[in-house]
Amino acid sequence: MANKVTIYDVAAAAEVSACSVSWVLNDHPRGKGIKAETRTRILDTAAELGYRRNQLASATRTGKINTIGLLVDFEDIHHITPITQIISGIITEASARCYSVKIFANKDLETSFRLIGENCISKVISLSAPHEIREKTAILAEKYSLDLVFAFEHGHRNFPAVNVDNIAMTSSIVQYLFEKGHRRIGFLGVPHTFHYVSDRRTGYFQGMKKCNLTTDPRWISDYGDTDDGIKNILALPEAERPTAVVTVADSIAAKAQKFAWRKGLRIPEDFSVTGIGNMDIARYTLVTLTTVEEFLPDYGSLLIKLVLKERMETTPDDYNVYHIRPEIIERESVYDFNNI
Repeated sequence: MANKVTIYDVAAAAEVSACSVSWVLNDHPRGKGIKAETRTRILDTAAELGYRRNQLASATRTGKINTIGLLVDFEDIHHITPITQIISGIITEASARCYSVKIFANKDLETSFRLIGENCISKVISLSAPHEIREKTAILAEKYSLDLVFAFEHGHRNFPAVNVDNIAMTSSIVQYLFEKGHRRIGFLGVPHTFHYVSDRRTGYFQGMKKCNLTTDPRWISDYGDTDDGIKNILALPEAERPTAVVTVADSIAAKAQKFAWRKGLRIPEDFSVTGIGNMDIARYTLVTLTTVEEFLPDYGSLLIKLVLKERMETTPDDYNVYHIRPEIIERESVYDFNNI
């Protein structure tokens, strides 16, 4: 049987002191003063050598365990692809840092936080978007003095969040369409239940302003029924109808394509569409969607770094959000008037 890997083995391979290894692997406060590159080298070396902490002994000694609590709606895991992608990033990053992840339901937060306490867990990540759940989660995290980080939306109370800059992202989509020669650009959203919808709407107007473009209320639909909103925009006379629309999600973009096709419009020549999310549907629409990649597994990675209180290379915005940098993915759904 192979000899068990010790912190001294990790220290020798990483060329650091055994104390440094212990502080980093045990999440000791002194480990926060170690340079980020050194911390990463220690964690990578420990993973390569197959080092395993005795979590039971550590928990007995410190009252804490190297497990991160993850609050999520179990139904979302099955039905919402972004959630599963973020969870994959969380698990990958946690594993690289010798942490395990334990999932708790957000439907009964009182019970979940009781179980979190019983499991000696001090660090929690929430993937819940609804405001009321985030509020209660923050209150309970404060009550039990836990470290908490949110995915999506804005930061809540004193706890940070990870998200794209939805305003800047949507503004950049408008500017992208402008560079392709579009001057009548519309916006398709959904009712404003969450911050991201309002932020993307704000980004649309910001982008139109930066490009010195006129907005028309008839080109904007983001409050009532989505289907009716799309139909109303498409019913406008050709000379008054947007040549392109920015949508808040790939699913809305796919729906806009469907209604435009049924009306007999050519895509993208008569009607260009952009999405957000780069979901599978973006690759399988009748005309493949130009969209925005949000790099969702990177959310998980950043969430772990934040909840472990590692040094960050960036600072949060005014809403206490640490940003993931998105990227426009060009496909076939946007017409380029510059090539005429």
